[in-house]
Amino acid sequence: MKKKSILLIVGTVLILGVVLYCNLKSDKDPDISKIEHIISVRTNDKKIEASTGSFCYKNGSCIDKIYFQDFKYDIISSFYDNKLYIDNLDGTIKSIELFDYSSKTFIDTKVEFTNEYIVTPCISGPFILKINAIYEGKSIEYYFMTNISKTSGEEINLKIEIKENTLTNVGLTMIVENLSDRDLEYGNPYFIEKYEDGYWKSASTVNGLYFTMPAFGLKKGESKELSINWEYGYGKLKGKYRIVKDFSYKENDDYISFNKYLEFEIK
Repeated sequence: MKKKSILLIVGTVLILGVVLYCNLKSDKDPDISKIEHIISVRTNDKKIEASTGSFCYKNGSCIDKIYFQDFKYDIISSFYDNKLYIDNLDGTIKSIELFDYSSKTFIDTKVEFTNEYIVTPCISGPFILKINAIYEGKSIEYYFMTNISKTSGEEINLKIEIKENTLTNVGLTMIVENLSDRDLEYGNPYFIEKYEDGYWKSASTVNGLYFTMPAFGLKKGESKELSINWEYGYGKLKGKYRIVKDFSYKENDDYISFNKYLEFEIK
């Protein structure tokens, strides 16, 4: 009986020792890959935060917990040859993967990068960029959304302004005048950004944004009025904002798109 008691005590001490060792080891050597890291990605006058995490592919195969279909990061726009600058990066970038945002599929194309910036590829549309990095010997990944727009670099002379006495906290009427030598096209979609902390950020929505998708023409020398009511999508606004609207023109057999911005402030 005495021998059994001694063995029980020794066993208990060994177990406690192992548990204590594991706890100490865990405190000294945390799993870096499980810790959330946040970086800033910026271009021109806009920036977003990119967090570490994982996602589920459309076919159902999942990696951890962030659902790719419900990606919530702000959109940051980039144009051909523009660089997306990276701040506060933990670790060293090893590779960058590109995913189509709509189809959730991997895009097999080369994405050039350094540890300070990313050069966006020559494609257009909304995409998810996945940064694969190594930090303290462990793998971590960052995810963020970018809208890559194809542009020739040509400055299109398109005048855009608010029609007098139409600005309210739920909408406005804009006047667009095509002063360029090209015929332009545009659609119904737009989105709103709010100026905060020195940067333009996507404004918070209260409901989903839904648009019909007809295409409208704006011939050279032509002027049109476009009425926008954002109450359903954005609610009643107060502060400094801008409307971001996409226009395009045909060059050879390709369509070149560009954004125009209309700033306004609601007291």
